[in-house]
Amino acid sequence: MNKQSFLRFVIGCFATLLSSLVTANSLATGNDIWSELLDQSSATQLYAAPNSEFIAILHQVSYPSLATIAEPSQSLAGEIFNTSIASRPNQQGYSHISLITAKDKSLVAIKPERGVIIDYSWAPDSSSLALLIQDSSGIRLWDYDVAQQRLAVISKLNISASIGDRHLRWLPDSSAILVKAIVKTNSVSTINLSQLRISSTDEKVSEGRTYQYLLNTPNKRQDFTSIAQSQLIKIDLQGNSQAIGHIGFIYHFTISPDGSYILLENLPSIPSSSLPLKKWGREYSVVNLLSRKHIYQLPRLADNPSVADEKDRVPEGARSVQWLPFELSTISWVEAMDHGDMAKEQTIHDMVYSIPSPFIGDKIEVLPVAWRYHDLIWSPSGIGLLQEWHYQNKLSRTQLLKYRQPRLTKILSQVDYRDKYTDIGDPMTLRTPEGNRVLLEGKDHQVYMKAMGFTKSGTSPFVDTYTLYHDSKERIFISKESKLEVPLTMVGSSLIISSETSSESPKYLMLSGDAFKQESVLYNSKIQYPLTYEPQIINYLRKDGLQLQGILHLPNSATKKYLENKKIPAVLWVYPQSFKSKMLSQQRSVIPNQFRQFDPLGPLPFLHDNIAVFESTSMPILANGDGEPNDQFIEQLIMNAEAAVKALDETGIVDIKRIAVVGHSYGAFAVANLLAHTNLFSTGIARSGAYNRTLTPFGFQGEQRTLWQAQQSYLTMSPFLYVDRINEPLLLVHGEKDLNSGTFPEQSTRMYHALSANQKIAKLIILPYEGHQYLAKENLHQLLIQQSDWLDRWLKLTNEL
Repeated sequence: MNKQSFLRFVIGCFATLLSSLVTANSLATGNDIWSELLDQSSATQLYAAPNSEFIAILHQVSYPSLATIAEPSQSLAGEIFNTSIASRPNQQGYSHISLITAKDKSLVAIKPERGVIIDYSWAPDSSSLALLIQDSSGIRLWDYDVAQQRLAVISKLNISASIGDRHLRWLPDSSAILVKAIVKTNSVSTINLSQLRISSTDEKVSEGRTYQYLLNTPNKRQDFTSIAQSQLIKIDLQGNSQAIGHIGFIYHFTISPDGSYILLENLPSIPSSSLPLKKWGREYSVVNLLSRKHIYQLPRLADNPSVADEKDRVPEGARSVQWLPFELSTISWVEAMDHGDMAKEQTIHDMVYSIPSPFIGDKIEVLPVAWRYHDLIWSPSGIGLLQEWHYQNKLSRTQLLKYRQPRLTKILSQVDYRDKYTDIGDPMTLRTPEGNRVLLEGKDHQVYMKAMGFTKSGTSPFVDTYTLYHDSKERIFISKESKLEVPLTMVGSSLIISSETSSESPKYLMLSGDAFKQESVLYNSKIQYPLTYEPQIINYLRKDGLQLQGILHLPNSATKKYLENKKIPAVLWVYPQSFKSKMLSQQRSVIPNQFRQFDPLGPLPFLHDNIAVFESTSMPILANGDGEPNDQFIEQLIMNAEAAVKALDETGIVDIKRIAVVGHSYGAFAVANLLAHTNLFSTGIARSGAYNRTLTPFGFQGEQRTLWQAQQSYLTMSPFLYVDRINEPLLLVHGEKDLNSGTFPEQSTRMYHALSANQKIAKLIILPYEGHQYLAKENLHQLLIQQSDWLDRWLKLTNEL
């Protein structure tokens, strides 16, 4: 190393150290309000016991530490896996559980001494709650005894949770639990030499979205195998264990209602080298729990490559495989009758099949499906709720039916699936301890549909009931106008809802009695500091007459007295949406009576900088005639922004010379375009965006055409090509490990270099270890500080209020 190189090395080390000290100091002594708000944020999830006597409230770990997401990891098959423990960095964790007795509302806390809860399941007899608890040494199976109020480890076996979303199941008699065990130490290859790779069009692989970190070398396939393969293990409550079936890529597993068989869903034994894990096919099989052997194999589900212009194409093979809850051990599934191609003209496009144990003989035709099958959920008495759709006609259909009784069928809804106002909602379901999803059914065989209830006049969540045996529906619940009351589930004959207002934090209520008039509080989150008290809904017009709407939030410090003499700066939060229907583009989805908890990635933190926030703003991109929405993307984006700024000006509150435009993902893409094509804004913040559409050539967001089919639209929509026109300061933020298709970190780094090369004012922040959404508390803290400093500088906020 020569003298100059050594000097550069020393200077570089000093700069790195100084940067680390500055960052550490910012985190320690920065705006303390961010630390306080991050600490108090907590989301919850409700989980009722099978006997309805207990309610578990799970408290999410909202923001894990940087050290947690910085655990050794590897990106494979489009996912990120921990390599020191069999888990994923983005695995949702729960810090503790509040266990509530439904009768007297008494509460007991269940909190591990160390680690976080990553999975949970009530025993079928409701006597205990099984938990998977993850700490630095691995994942272990624990059990909470309700009567003894004791949490104890059942087995020291190291559990695998690398793939799939649920990882434990009970046997129906509550005697034992099934889990996935690590087969061997997750040792990954340490040497990854570059190897010859050959791609050929002879392979006839359909090109879709662009993906990263595929299994395209032997070393990567070996690493994935070491991380993802597992062995199914039965563990009784004394800790005795027994291996079941074969080692494999076990993604999902459920137990038959009679406890005799296991339905296994495995990833392909030979994984795809050209698609990410979420696009792979599946291999379904049935295992006899007594003999522990595989006894039946379903038709293999093929891989599902993205085909931009074929939204309702499905892969061939068995899909939606499940146990029928009203039979002892019968499996059901659906297969395409059109080779997966909905464009083929035929009356039946999918067929639902079943086969009972012992799974010998031919499959039974259960139900022909005229359109493309979306979902079918069964009740304990054999009532099914079928949802199907037709992409070309933009229609969805929901109907009730009876198992193998084709005459007992009733259509509940057939509407444009994009129409919020005609949505009848989703069925209430429950997940059994055996892992099976079941349609909730009332004593008179009614099923429950819950919806948010969007209308022209506002939002009124509701619950309707339907039966096969009566023509009319019954609305058994609707939210009070003064509140946001969201139905969650039925527990016995009681309805549990979440209730909140713009100034009252959410609480879980149990409604019972005649017309649910008896109300009792199950759990109150008691968050005492809403970010905004009285949001203002603003209706306004685009210059072409399109009706738009948004919510204006004012900082609490902007008093009436202050606003009499002075205007305040604002943030315009943007996220465009494409439409082909003018009617649908004007539908409202604003929820004004919602309590706004602190969300570091949302727009409301800017209120703490004494900046008004205009959010939920309508940003429709509407197709012209038979054209595509994006053919006029820039023109309509500008019209939307101009209308929003004009609406803010007409309030008499906002200083329109000091407006920042901010967005995340597709919103960030819009931010860069607005800065390039307008002079409406003083500055912009763009997070995790894509700015060069030639890097997403096979479609993006709502765009179904490829670059070669709509070259001009792709180029016109790419703000990267118009960097020379951006005259306002732009803050770019991106997660270092963003695997989202199309928004790779390269998009922001290239945009920053282009801005710098054109002598523009820009700043780029790469958040370590983060994906498309940012998780670590330290990174979020630093993001909030950087955003505040940026707007303080470019909106001249110092001593504003």
